Amino acid sequence: MSGFINEIASETIYILSGAVFLFVILYKFFPKLFLKIHKPLFFIIGIISLSLGYIGIVVPGLPTTVFILISAWAFSKCSDRFTYWLENHKLFGQMINNWKLYKGLSRKAKKVAILTIIPTFGITIYLVFNLFGDIVFGLFGLMLCFWLVTRPEPPLNQNN
Repeated sequence: MSGFINEIASETIYILSGAVFLFVILYKFFPKLFLKIHKPLFFIIGIISLSLGYIGIVVPGLPTTVFILISAWAFSKCSDRFTYWLENHKLFGQMINNWKLYKGLSRKAKKVAILTIIPTFGITIYLVFNLFGDIVFGLFGLMLCFWLVTRPEPPLNQNN
């Protein structure tokens, strides 16, 4: 069963990598073609990222914030209505606006993220990897926590 899951994960990474490569090629070398298809492309990226963000709320180790910020960026390129909806969303609106205005996260968002990262990464390290994987995954978790801590905080009246 674990071989099947690993196979699905590696195939998904290959597909996503190919899609990103195609996206960059279209954007860089075929700007006229890109302008014709960019709105549906950004909309698809936004929907996929938003879906992964919602899944990340309940699945440990899957980042919510990153996917929500990607969906906000993608929707800003293609749909004013979805951009407005996401920026005024009850759960994600404040986070998106803080990132947009200050390139930072509120102290509460940082605490929640770090307090989620530590146990999920710890459990994953304990259950899944060998020693090399433990070290790599642990270092990644530490770098992620360090990155979160070093993000600026918006003014106090903006924090949730």
